[in-house]
Amino acid sequence: MTIKKTTMFMAALLVSVAVFGQKSKRTSANNYLEYRELDRAKEAIDPCITHESTMNEAKTWYFRGLIYQAIYETKEEKYKSLHPDPLLVACESFVKCKELDEKNYHTEDANRILNVQSVHFFNHGVSSLQAKDFETAMPKFKMALSVAEEPYSTLMNDTLKMSSTYYLGWCNASLKNYDRAEKYYLKAAAMAKALKQNEHLASFAKLSNMYHDLENYEKQLEMINLGRKSLEDEMAFVIDEANIYLATGETDKAVEPLKKAVKDDPANYSAHFALGSIVEQLAKKIDDSGVDPEAAKLLEESRQAYRTSIEKANDAIANLKKESKSYDKDLAAINSSKFDATYSLGASYFNVGVKKNEAANLIDDLKKFEVARVAADKVFDDALPILEQAFILNPDDPQLLVSLKQLYYRKMAKDDSYKAKYDDIIARMK
Repeated sequence: MTIKKTTMFMAALLVSVAVFGQKSKRTSANNYLEYRELDRAKEAIDPCITHESTMNEAKTWYFRGLIYQAIYETKEEKYKSLHPDPLLVACESFVKCKELDEKNYHTEDANRILNVQSVHFFNHGVSSLQAKDFETAMPKFKMALSVAEEPYSTLMNDTLKMSSTYYLGWCNASLKNYDRAEKYYLKAAAMAKALKQNEHLASFAKLSNMYHDLENYEKQLEMINLGRKSLEDEMAFVIDEANIYLATGETDKAVEPLKKAVKDDPANYSAHFALGSIVEQLAKKIDDSGVDPEAAKLLEESRQAYRTSIEKANDAIANLKKESKSYDKDLAAINSSKFDATYSLGASYFNVGVKKNEAANLIDDLKKFEVARVAADKVFDDALPILEQAFILNPDDPQLLVSLKQLYYRKMAKDDSYKAKYDDIIARMK
C-alpha cells in the first residue's frame, strides 16, 4: 500500500470513527434520558445539533426535544438549573425535528408533545400577565400561538390561538405598542366571532378604552363603529360613545344615545347612572345652584335617573344566585355601581345646599337671611339620609366623608346626638 493510499484510508477511517462517535453520543444521550440522568443526557446531545453528521437528522432534534422537555418537567432540584428556559428549547427542537422528518418517523409524537407545550406556554404567559410582567408574557403567548397554528389544530388550539392573540394585544397596549395592539385585538375579535367567544366583545372594548386613554377620540369612535358592525349591535358601546362627547365637551350629544340605551335595556343600572351623570352636567352648565327653572328641571331628571339606577341595582342583587362561585365578585361589582349612583344622588342635593348656603351668607337683611338659611338646611336635610346610605356601601370614600363631616357639624348646632357620628367621621378621616 502506498503512502498516499494509506493516508486516504486513515482519513476515511477517522471520518468514519467521528461519524460513528457522534451518533454514539446521540444514542448515549437517549440512554441517559431513560435512566433520568438529565445532566449527562444534555451534555451528550448538545454537540450533536452542531456536528455535520447528526445536525440534519430528525432523530437528533427529537431526542433533544425529549431531553429538554424532561428538564422542564423534572422535580429534582439538581436538574432544574441546567437551562433557564428548557421548554422553549424543547419546543424549538420538536419543530426542527418535524422539518427534517421526511419519512414521518417522529412527527406524530412531536405533534402530540407540541400540542401540550402550547398550553404550557399559554399558562406561563397568563401568569406573567397577571404579575404585569408584559415583557416576559409576550414571547410566551407568541410561542403558544406559533405552536397552536400547526396544521394538527384542534378546537382547544383554536381557542388557544384566539386567547393568545387577545393577550398579545393586551401586552402590546400595556407596553405602549398601540399599532400592534390594535392589530392583535382586531385579529382576536375576528377569531372570537367565529368561535362565539366573549373576547369578540372584549377586544373592541379594550380598543375603545385604549384610544380613550390616549385621548384619540376619533380613533376610539372608529373602533366603536367597527365593533358595532362586527357584533351586529347598534347599541354596543353606547356609554363609551357618550364618554367621548363628555371628553370633547359635546355634552348635548351624549344624552340621546343613553336615553335610547335605557329604553332598550331598562335593567341596565350602569346606563341609568351614566344618563343621570350627563344630564346633571347639562344642568350645571345652565345654573349650578339649581335656581334656573330649566336647570332645576334637568337636575330633577338626573336625580330620577340615579334613583332608577339604584332600583335596578337592587333588582340585580336580588337576582344573584348565592350558590354561584362568582357571587361575592358579582355582588361587589353591583354594590360599587350602586354606591356611585347613591353618592351622586346625595351629592346633587348637597351641592345645591352649598350654593344656597353661600347665597344666604351674602344677605344682610336678617329676616331674608333666615329664610334663605332655612331653605339651604332643607336641601342639606334631603342630602343627609341619601349620603348615609352611600356610607353603608362604602364607609371610606374620601369625598363622602368630607360631605358627612360638614352635614353632621351643622346638625350638632341643634342636636347633640349627632356628635358621635361626627366624631366617627373625623376618626375615619385621620
